[in-house]
Amino acid sequence: MITLGDRIALFADGLQAAQGDLVQCTSWDDVWEHAVGLSDETPVVSPIAYEQLQRGELPDDSEPLRSIADRSVGITVATLAVAETGSVLLIEPTPRDRAVSLLTRHLIVAVSEADIVEELADGFRWLAQQPRAAAYATFVTGPSRTADIERSLTIGVQGPCRMTVAVLA
Repeated sequence: MITLGDRIALFADGLQAAQGDLVQCTSWDDVWEHAVGLSDETPVVSPIAYEQLQRGELPDDSEPLRSIADRSVGITVATLAVAETGSVLLIEPTPRDRAVSLLTRHLIVAVSEADIVEELADGFRWLAQQPRAAAYATFVTGPSRTADIERSLTIGVQGPCRMTVAVLA
């Protein structure tokens, strides 16, 4: 078992290799300040992150996709992070939660440093103990990228162009 500091450093390396960014925050206020500094547009906040922030713009219940698509910044929360790969585990129970992580241009994912596990196998073991969560769970590693189009790497086609993980102390 490696120390918390080593897990955070390993996670930062994995996230950077996947072209993601890491910011360390001491509070949700820090997460918010980082998000509002990225754009003049008010960040859109997933319902599960809104419980922590109590500010930002929630997706419209009647037309969540229209209210989220191509927004500059979206904020959501990860259940855990994987040091080995730089991945975060998103458990998003509603379409509005999922739309924030898929349709915004810059996604900020908040995760507690205590929820950074060492290996991907640890994440799957945790997930196996949560049978209902499995229907909505996704491991995400960095911004969306694909090389499906003429074998040319393209960023942001099937998800955010940028991804920042805010690690909360």
